[in-house]
Amino acid sequence: MPIYCNEDYVKIMRPIPENWPKDIEGIPFIKKSKIDISNINNGKWLISISNITSTAKKLNRKIVQCFKYDNELNRFYNNPYLCLERMTKCYAAATLDISMHSEMQPAQIIDATFKNRWSGAWLQMNGYEKVIVTVGWVTPDTYDICFAGIEDGTTLMISTLGACNDEAKYDFLNGYKEMRRRFPNSQIICVGNKIEGMDDDICFVDYKQTFGNWDKKRSYWQPALFNWDFSKVNKNGF
Repeated sequence: MPIYCNEDYVKIMRPIPENWPKDIEGIPFIKKSKIDISNINNGKWLISISNITSTAKKLNRKIVQCFKYDNELNRFYNNPYLCLERMTKCYAAATLDISMHSEMQPAQIIDATFKNRWSGAWLQMNGYEKVIVTVGWVTPDTYDICFAGIEDGTTLMISTLGACNDEAKYDFLNGYKEMRRRFPNSQIICVGNKIEGMDDDICFVDYKQTFGNWDKKRSYWQPALFNWDFSKVNKNGF
């Protein structure tokens, strides 16, 4: 094996410590941590990974969402130190939402899931604990892979953006119900509109409000605009 500098070694080998918990196919677990999402859009806001710039404000109150095209997400996956630099400026960060599709081969589903979980484990390996698992799924025969590397109680982020027709909604709800069965104690952020059949104990956030600049519009958002329990939120929005 050639001798690589540390940065190239990380890019090529994707090292995982021997004592780090791993699931099937060697997919690393994301260790659950305490993440407060009770005041999203009322003290904390979602921000797209591409909007974390040198001029971005209040990043310590931002939660990174990674619902982007794969070519952009792979730019961060292929440069782990750039990912580390961007993500760790924020209050919490979700893992990279690498695409999965029912027409993909099993090896492709495994690869997408590994990239997703490794991106979060990499942050935690480097001392950044507040990682949210972005979860996607395909067909029931892939659930064991799609839900690998997740502990019950870990904060999850999902999206309804791709559920745009009856067939997609049917597949989405099947996977959603299985996710809730496997992880009954996990709090969930959903980017997109609620689909009939989903539970009410989810923090729904409109996609247009996830780019990181809504806190500039006003200092305080009315919690009633969101389907979430804000009973414990401070009236000043913090």
